[in-house]
Amino acid sequence: MSFKSVVEDLLRHYPPLFRLASRVYHKMHGSFRTLSPGAPGAIRKGFELVLERDGAVRGDYYEFGLFRGYTFLQAWNHSKELGLTEVNFHGFDSFEGLPPAEGIDQADGRFFEGQFACSREEVEKNLAGEGVDLKKVNLVQGYYEDSLTEQLRGQHQFQPASVVLLDCDYYSSTVTALKWMEPYIQVGTVLLFDDWFSYGDSNELGQQKAFQEFLERHPQYHAEDLWEFENHGKGFVLTAAK
Repeated sequence: MSFKSVVEDLLRHYPPLFRLASRVYHKMHGSFRTLSPGAPGAIRKGFELVLERDGAVRGDYYEFGLFRGYTFLQAWNHSKELGLTEVNFHGFDSFEGLPPAEGIDQADGRFFEGQFACSREEVEKNLAGEGVDLKKVNLVQGYYEDSLTEQLRGQHQFQPASVVLLDCDYYSSTVTALKWMEPYIQVGTVLLFDDWFSYGDSNELGQQKAFQEFLERHPQYHAEDLWEFENHGKGFVLTAAK
């Protein structure tokens, strides 16, 4: 366990101090980088897996939880390097940080209101500065319960999903994102959960619980384990249930 993780675990017992320390840390480490060092590699492996299985990536890239936009940038770069010219990119974020933790999302205080805030203007500046054509990406702003609507479906040309990164921390946010994605998820979709182990290895909390409920609603799918990735992530590919 890293020194940073040890300090976080200690401070989590004192929520006001933990929130203050988190804000100070992100202010001091405000460079354009990812807090999920394994996610960019997992995204590339996801694209490569779909290419290997189908010979072409059939579908779009969806990312829930952008923070400063670094992981979204790497997904864009990987697609260009792999020659995936038909993939469209959709990113979803409040750009105001996390909503208040409620219900089981309050499990241990590791996530809190306003955490990971980064304005849309800053995210767009980061992406454009690294060569992303903002006219070719779709950024949807708002808390998921407000922004992921039926009306949104008609505002953009959403296609079936090839790779989906869910970096939305909360159980509730993951549930909302997965429910909205249901028409676009298909056999062969790669689902990457960046916070799979954030609450340990328990299907009663966080993203593990949200995905279990998704599979219960959709018995036509089987989730095939792929890889775990740093810091708390795990990937799956959906196959047809036997």
